[in-house]
This record gives sequence, C-alpha cells and structure tokens, in this order.
Amino acid sequence: MPVVSKTTIKLMARGKRAEKDFREFVRFIGGFDPIEHQKEQMEACQDIGDNPKSGRKYIVVAPPGSGKSLLIGVLFVAWMIGKYPDEHIGLLSYADKPAWKQSAAIRRIIEKSKPYHFTFPGIGKDPSSWGSSEFKINRKSLIDQHPTLRCGGTQSAVVSYRMSGLVFDDPISEKQSRNAEQLEKAWDNYLMTITTRLIDNAWQMVIGTRWVDDDFIGSLLLRKLEGWKIIHIRALKSDGTTYWPPDGKYGYSQKFMEDKKTLDPELFQVAYMGEPGKEGTGIIKKLPVYREVPSLEMIKKLDLLVAVGWDTAYKDKEKNDYTVGYVGGLDAYGVIWILDRRKGRFTTPKLIEQIYEIQEEWNPYEQWVEDSGGGTPAVQIVVAETPGVPLTTVTPTQGGKRSRAHALVPYIKGGRVSFARHATWFENSRYNLTRFPFITHDDDIDALWVLVSNLVGMTHPAEYEKRETRRLRMR
Repeated sequence: MPVVSKTTIKLMARGKRAEKDFREFVRFIGGFDPIEHQKEQMEACQDIGDNPKSGRKYIVVAPPGSGKSLLIGVLFVAWMIGKYPDEHIGLLSYADKPAWKQSAAIRRIIEKSKPYHFTFPGIGKDPSSWGSSEFKINRKSLIDQHPTLRCGGTQSAVVSYRMSGLVFDDPISEKQSRNAEQLEKAWDNYLMTITTRLIDNAWQMVIGTRWVDDDFIGSLLLRKLEGWKIIHIRALKSDGTTYWPPDGKYGYSQKFMEDKKTLDPELFQVAYMGEPGKEGTGIIKKLPVYREVPSLEMIKKLDLLVAVGWDTAYKDKEKNDYTVGYVGGLDAYGVIWILDRRKGRFTTPKLIEQIYEIQEEWNPYEQWVEDSGGGTPAVQIVVAETPGVPLTTVTPTQGGKRSRAHALVPYIKGGRVSFARHATWFENSRYNLTRFPFITHDDDIDALWVLVSNLVGMTHPAEYEKRETRRLRMR
C-alpha cells in the first residue's frame, strides 16, 4: 500500500472541498480570495453548479478590469467541466480571439494545474480534440461527437452543437456597439442560432461592460420576464468609494476612479457605473421645453421663421440608421422653437412624401437636406417635380458627430432651442439627444444640427423692420 504524505492528504481534502464549493475552488486553483464585489457572482456560480439543470440565467454588468472574465469566463467554466465532464458548454465573446484566449487558459488548468488534479482527479484531455475553438476531455461516451467546450465569437457557427450551458463574455465590443448592423447581427445570431442550440433547462451567464443603452445586454435586460437575474456592479459605491478594497492590493485605487470620472464623466457613467440609460449621461444633459401645443396659430403669435433640417439614411433596412427631420421656428429674439419631428427608415419615395407633407402642414421657408446617398436623390426629384418647394442640400459638417453634439450644447443649455414638452415625439427625441454618444443611432443629433446651424444664421424679418425704423428716426 503506497504511503501518502500529510501534505498530499491535506491537498486531497482541499480538493474535495473545492469540488463542491466554488469559492474554495477559486482559492485553490485560482490562487486568490474573491473580494466583496465578487460575492454575488460567486453565489450565482455556486447556484448554477448546484443546479445545472434548472435553467438559471444571470447577467453580470461590471466595469472594465473588474475580474469578471477570469472569475466566470475561465475559473467557473473549468469548475463546471470538472463537475460535469459529460456535459457540453459554450464560451462565446465578441470575436474569436478573446474566446480562444480563455479556452487556452482553461486548457492549461485542466492539463497542468496540480490543484485541479486534486480536485478532479479523473479529468484529462482528449488528445484527438484539444484545440482553441473546441476541445474534449476524456469521458464515458465514446460516441459523443460534441465538444466539451465550444469557443468562438458572437457570430460563430454553432449550428451542429448541443450545449447544456453557456457563458457569454462581452457579447459586443465597444467598437461594435457603435455599429447598428453589428449589434443587429449579434442579437439575431443569439436569438435564431445560439439559443436553439441550448438544450432544455440549459444555464446561461452573460457578463460584460455597458457601452450604449441598446447594446446586447440592454436587449437582454428588456427580457427580464424570461427569468434573467441581474448582478450590477458599479465602480463607485453609494458612499462614493471605489468598489475595490482600499488596501491597494487589488484593482484600482480611489484616485484612479476619480481621475477616470473627471477625465470623461459621461463615459464613466456608462462603462464604469453601467448606466447608459440614465438621462444626462450624454453630451447634451437636458432639453429646455415649452408647454404650448405647436400649431400655425403659435407660429403667427410668436412670428416664427420656420425651416426644416433633415438627416437621411442610406437604406431603409431595419439595421440601418433612421432618417430624421426636425421642424423649427426662429423668433425675433433668436430662440428656435422645435415644432415637429419626423423619424423612420424611409425609402426615397417615402422621404419625398414626408417632405411634401411637412411643406403643406408647416409651410417652412426652407428645408435643408444633408447631402447624402438617401437625401440627394429625394431633393433632385422634388425640385424637378415641384420647383416651388424650397429645398436645398447642405454639405455635412467636418469634425464628426461628437463635435456636432458639443456645438449644440451652448444653444440648448442657453435656452436658445426649446422643445414641445407635450408632443408625442418628445420623449423619444429627448432619449436620443440626451444619451448620445451612448446610443447606437445618432440621427437626431445630426438632423437637429442641420436645422440649428442653418437657422441661426438667418436674419429674422423683424430685424429688417427694426433697421427701417432706425433709418426713419435718423432722418
């Protein structure tokens, strides 16, 4: 009978504890003790480990660098593989390479970690299938063709796989979150492909950092009725202190967080506090409003010089941007009163209909249309059909969309642009204007800038009357 040292006996006993207790597994295999902000994540992992067939679903929203990928994307997956070696797990991310890096870390644990071998002594690699995108461990069934772990990007091909569990680590990147088409593809692939590969009562863990309000996690949050539980970790606690321990051994210091907040408060609110849907997180904080209902009578009463600004999309498909038009009137004091707003994924014929409709309803003296793939043909057709419609293409401004939003700030903050509080379109307009750039679509900013930048340069008719009066007095 072989002699076993006391050290080995202690390691074997610790391995048995780690097999059942995820916190002990993290200590034993990961080599660190989970800290306060990881407590809920630990409990969620333990819950799934204890109830793998219960269909548990968790969303973890956390700042960059919070340790969520290591804890859940690597250690939790390695733990679940050891506990349930005959099951099949998916590990997906926004692209192949990030998922493959985690796959490599998991494989190193399975292959080389002595604490892991004390915890799961029967687990070993299958040399015939041991790659980055998928691998197998030795298991009972010799005819099971599905990999133990399948790794890849959000749009990976998972059609032929069956998964009993899924970890989605950062389903969308910051760059992808700015692209409506990329968001649409990732979400569609999840709904139509990935979820259909999950077996009945499969568990799911989605972890990530928020970038825009309508990103992948934002779409999931709208589906709370499907049983998703949310774990929300903010970089600053309610008392304003950092979520990392103050001893400085781990994570980011109080000064680091305060510097981040000072450098870019809007980005900090979204990515580090996980609150992209909060009003005022954007460049434009708040919209001035008026309570009157926009009408022709109001235009006469305030003596408004009415015009329209259009930002047009290139295509009418749902994944593309919207076409947006703002109708506004300039009064004698230089204030622009926003009277109407049109928004939709318009084809060129539909855009032409909108142009005619606005002309008939509001009788603007000018409609400015941004010179683009969607707007220019519409202008050419309308001008050819009805020369009397005042329609002009304008060249897009230089400097990018953020510069347009910043340029709008002094007009809006100073009360020189006012919105109809009780209009049916107001809430959607406010949502899109006060959350930019942390939303996918920027059409409202562009359309409003087309209107404001052109209208403020106009001279109100009342000014000519004042000049004539001054001339008469001088005589």
